[in-house]
Amino acid sequence: MGLVKSFLSYNGSWAYRSMVLISVCTVALGVWARLYHLGFPPSILWDERYFPAMANKFLQGVYQFDLHPPLGKFIIAVGISILGNEALGWRIMPSLFGLALLPLAAILGWYCLKERVGAMLVATFFAAETIFIVHSRTGVMDIFVAFFVLAALLAALLAESNRQVIFSSVLIGLAIAVKWAAFPVAVPVGYVLWRKGLLRQFLGGLWISAIVYVAVVYVGALITITTNPIGAWVWAWDWHVDAARKVTAVIPHTWGSPWWSWPIMLRPIRFFYGANAEGLLQVVVAIGNPLIWWSSTLAVVVSIFDIARKAITRKLSADDPIIPIVLGYVFLLAPWVAGTRIPYIYNYVPIYPFAILALVYSLCRIWNRPRWGPWVVVGFTACAVALTVFFLPLAVALPISEDDLMRRMWIDYWFYPERPVPGSGCLVPNPAELCPQ
Repeated sequence: MGLVKSFLSYNGSWAYRSMVLISVCTVALGVWARLYHLGFPPSILWDERYFPAMANKFLQGVYQFDLHPPLGKFIIAVGISILGNEALGWRIMPSLFGLALLPLAAILGWYCLKERVGAMLVATFFAAETIFIVHSRTGVMDIFVAFFVLAALLAALLAESNRQVIFSSVLIGLAIAVKWAAFPVAVPVGYVLWRKGLLRQFLGGLWISAIVYVAVVYVGALITITTNPIGAWVWAWDWHVDAARKVTAVIPHTWGSPWWSWPIMLRPIRFFYGANAEGLLQVVVAIGNPLIWWSSTLAVVVSIFDIARKAITRKLSADDPIIPIVLGYVFLLAPWVAGTRIPYIYNYVPIYPFAILALVYSLCRIWNRPRWGPWVVVGFTACAVALTVFFLPLAVALPISEDDLMRRMWIDYWFYPERPVPGSGCLVPNPAELCPQ
């Protein structure tokens, strides 16, 4: 309560009050959007054909091969065990993690940027970002990765002693136990801890991350493969070898999109397309808020050039918060640049928060300009929230006419499965058999 009063009484200007009002309303909207009619559609959405099915098989002690470690399926299995093997059971845990991401983002914004306005903006943009809403309403695992990645960074920002460094190590292990691609978050975490004089303790404690990860995989083997402890170890080793071999496989898909297309949001994924009894369309598209998305990409580019400029002129402060933000973005994206596997835009979900942090960093600098600065930020935020409202029907499957749907499809690549992008592997004369839709 004291923190809330501090935020409300910090600044009596109309711009600040407007920012508080927008943030409160947007967070309320974001909470509603993550919970509204969560069980609709009752049919399978996108990769729900895989991860909830695997989670249910864990509950039954039945094995199904997956390239990803088992923690994400364990988490989904909790919801299935409580609410049953149906849509609501598949989606309740992603929804809870999506909700938990909002206060986590606000606290991270505060401790990273040291600005009240920054904390509000981060919470607002996370609440308003439609791709986070969609992934909080779908039985897939990317929202878990985003949560653990940001939690690991926050733990580093909060660490003040050798003993507290362990929390970052544990959270990195949990992130990797959902998807391997989360490991590069160790770079911004390590940078933050280096500035606190705790890098040696962090590097020496990475074995804790490894133990957490291995323990999760080992438990999965004991549940579904064999109760023999030695046999489970042997299987875990064989699984890593098999998964490492298959993870580089090039598998074309019409919704596939290469890494370079993510920052420009070239190929969102259509999760669902249907119609209600009145003939109105109900659609789920994992699409981002265009203003937040494109502005955050611009902010990353500007920040990289600004860091380089300051480094050359020797004006760069090693404690500038933009450095770990950019490190997080670049190093989480880097493995996809060199990878041969055809990825999808959902692989950007754990990377995108760093772009949003870069955007908020830039907006805080604008806010601190006298006279016009705060109102520019308020106007930008209001426009971003308005776009969220505009695109919200595509995130929560609200009934919509075909004309209204097409008004939201600014680029053909956003909606039509027959319009694959370069890098999807589907730009061939006869892609029908090669590229599923």
